[in-house]
This record gives sequence, C-alpha cells and structure tokens, in this order.
Amino acid sequence: MLAKLTQVMLEVFAALTTVSASYCLAQNVEASPSLTALQQQIDYQAAQIDELTKLLGGKQAAAASPFGAALGREDKSRMPGSVLGDPLILEKPTDVTSDNSSNASGSHPTLNFYADYDRGFVVRAFDPPKHPFELNVSGWIQFRHHAFDRDVASWTDSAGGTRLVRDRNAFDIERGRLVFSGFAVDQRLTYFLQLDGDTDGAHSVDFFDYWWGWQLTDSFQLQFGKRKVSASRQWLLGARRTRFIDRPMANDFFRPDRTVGIFGVGTIGDNGHYELMVGNGYHTANLPNLITDDRFTFAATNYFDSRGNIGGQIVDFDCTRNPLVRFGHSFVYSPNTSDAIGIPLGEADFLRLSDGTRLTQTGALAAGVTVSEYDIVFYGLDAIFKWRGWSFDSEVFMRWIDNIIADAPLPDDSLEQYGFYTEGGYFLIPKKLDVNARYSQVKGEQGTASEYAAGFNWYPLGKPQLKASFDVTVLDGSPLQNTASDILVGDDGILFRSQLQAEF
Repeated sequence: MLAKLTQVMLEVFAALTTVSASYCLAQNVEASPSLTALQQQIDYQAAQIDELTKLLGGKQAAAASPFGAALGREDKSRMPGSVLGDPLILEKPTDVTSDNSSNASGSHPTLNFYADYDRGFVVRAFDPPKHPFELNVSGWIQFRHHAFDRDVASWTDSAGGTRLVRDRNAFDIERGRLVFSGFAVDQRLTYFLQLDGDTDGAHSVDFFDYWWGWQLTDSFQLQFGKRKVSASRQWLLGARRTRFIDRPMANDFFRPDRTVGIFGVGTIGDNGHYELMVGNGYHTANLPNLITDDRFTFAATNYFDSRGNIGGQIVDFDCTRNPLVRFGHSFVYSPNTSDAIGIPLGEADFLRLSDGTRLTQTGALAAGVTVSEYDIVFYGLDAIFKWRGWSFDSEVFMRWIDNIIADAPLPDDSLEQYGFYTEGGYFLIPKKLDVNARYSQVKGEQGTASEYAAGFNWYPLGKPQLKASFDVTVLDGSPLQNTASDILVGDDGILFRSQLQAEF
C-alpha cells in the first residue's frame, strides 16, 4: 500500500512540475536568462524523479520476495549470482500497530546458511566457526549391459564338485550411489555416509560406508566407522575412476573388502599419503558379529607422487604436459579363527583357491577335510604413470595363507597366491575419447587364470561426470566370484560390457 501511494505522489509531483514549467515558459518567452535557469531546474527535478523511481522499483522487488537483497562479493568459483561471506537479510511482514515490531526497532533476523552447488548440492554457513555445519549431497549411477558367451559348459573345483557355466545377457544398475558428507558441531568433526543400490544385489539399498572423523592436525585425521580396508590402490581409488567398466580380475580376487574399525588417514608433505587401520576383518562388509571371530585385522598403505599430484583418476584426462608418477604399497595381516575346529565362521568363507574353490569347502585341500582357521598376509606394490594423454598403471599382489587348521591332517598348512595386472591407454581426442588395454593374472598351487581386455571411454561433454564405455574381456578361467564386475567363478569365454555413468 505504501509503495502504491508513493508511486502516485511521484506521478502527481511530475505532472505539477510539467504544468509549472509550461506556465513559466509562456510568461517568460522573451526572457532567455530566466528561461535557461528554469530549464536547469526542470532537468534537476527530472533527475530526482528518475532516481526516486529506481529506488522505488528496488523496494518493490525486495517486497515481492520474502528475502531481502544479498550483500557480498561475487565468487567466480560458484554459480552466477552466488555470494560469499555476508548473511542474507530476511524481511518479515510486520504489523505497524504492534509494539513488538522488529522492523520498528531497525533490526532484521538473518539467514546463517546458504545453498549452492559445488561438486554436489551443498548447504554451508556464512560463518562456519560460529555455525559449524555443512552438508554436501552427491551421487552417481552406472547403467550397464553385460553379455557372456561361454567356451565351456562346466568347471570342476578342487573338491571334485562340478558346476555349470552359464551364458548371460542382462541390463542392470550396477551402482546407484548417494553420498552425504560434511561436518557438524565442530569444523574438525566430519562425517561421511554412502548408500548403494544395485539390481544384482536383490534390488536393495545398502549402507556401504558410514563414519565420523576428527581432524587432529592439518595432516592427520582419525575416522571411526565402516569403510574400505586400507589396501590395494585401485580398490581405494573407487569404481567411478576405473580405466575399464570395472576393476581387473586379479585386483578383485586379492583385494580386501569393507570393515568396521578405526582408521588413521594422513599426508606426508605435499604429495605423500598414508592410511593405517585396525578393524573387524579382511572381508566383513555386511556380516553380523555373530558370524565373525574375535581377532582384529591390521592394514596399512601409502603412496608418493614423485613428480607432482597425480589426482584421483587413472587415465590422463587432463593430458598433463609434464610426466606424473606414483609409487605405493599396501600390507594387511588378518587372522581368522573359529569357535570349533572344522566348523568355519561366515567371516572365513570368502577366501578362494586359485581355481575358484572356497578354502573352507569340505575337500578343498584334502578329501573329507574342512578348513576352519587360517591367517592371511597380503602385500601389494603399485605404480601409475601419466603424460600427454598416455597413462599406465599396474599392481603386483602376493598373499600368504598360513597356519591353516582343519578337522584332519593336511598335506601342507600354508599356501601362496600371486597375481598382477597391467593396463594402459591413450586419449585419441583429448577429454573426449580414450582407448585402453589390460592383462591380469592369478596364479597359485591349484592353477592359473588370465584376463585380456580392450575397450574405450567416450566423454560427450568433455567432463568426467558423464561417461559412456564399452569393453571386451577374454577370460581363460576365473577364480573370482564378483557380480559387480560381471565375472563369475569358472568363467571361460568372452564378456561384453557397455555402460553409461553419470554423476552429480
């Protein structure tokens, strides 16, 4: 109402000024000095009217929204229109007859947080020390088709059991991830929660990672909760940044899984990284404590980027001008016990021999004998190289299975398993199209299995956030059972995979 009244008054004032000026011109048409002075007065009043009109327009725009104008400097790293550092003023409608009107006293309630986009949807405080809370919501999804053409009809394990090898042809959502991260209560108290859904896992949603972290120093953080066991480089880099549609067969055969425990994560200088861990087990991702043992698993990993930060991708997406090199290694010690000799706990069931037979399966190492306890020692070496669109990466795995205990004598109480992968690629079109090749192998006393693969990735937007991929993999036997990579135990044949991956 006040705005409309002010507008009417301005229009009346302008009309009266025009009439007055016309009258004066008529009376003083012969007096040029007076005419000049009058014209200057008219111009000055017109400028005043113009300025008042602009101010009125700004007030009307602010009144049309419950939020007032935001004051602050522009931050070019954010979306256009974003501001940084100054709280928004929230103007609430007030009753002019009210004795408690906040506007009457000249004060305004303010907003302490703002929303933005920064590699995900974020809610941040204008003054984090005063309001210590931040939420980042991000996600990604992999839509995939896979087809397997078998060369054999069945495979026979070390215990003498024969199982079918099936042809396969299916669409699936392999990874549908939603991530919540940030800090709360204190800027040093961080949190991370990752949900995962996939159609080859009973179409269910799983709590993959969830932990709290406390930043003890600028270079070291303690984390408490569930996350990846700290070993194997490509496992720790994550499934979004693999060179092919999924990790190498050898990597998935040797790597550990997730566990609940205490993790120390730190940096050494500008380009060194390390992790230390004590947790429930080598492979206890979703196991209840009723089927796990009373022994902890210990792990450590570290790497150095000797010629500068190599980043979070294996491929050379940025076509680096200077060569980048990373060297690293990992170690895990994981004892596995049981409540009764010859009756293994669920925690021990994951480990397989080099032909794919479960170690705890009756007859795996000797006829009629069941293994229930063993110790794992894992060691891995890894390297990554990038330069001008070229990239190569490799890992070597060694796993010793010692102190094997069963319900009857065994020919030997220890086993050794070895493996490696090497892969490389080149961007034919920078940031658009790359081609890749891979070879991996698993070797042990029960046999040797190999993987050969070739494929490409297309980035239609020139960004890693949207990627279309295709690869072909030749499997010469498989000791691995992993639906995530579409490689199953006993596979001998050709695997075709196509995938569209998008993230926000």
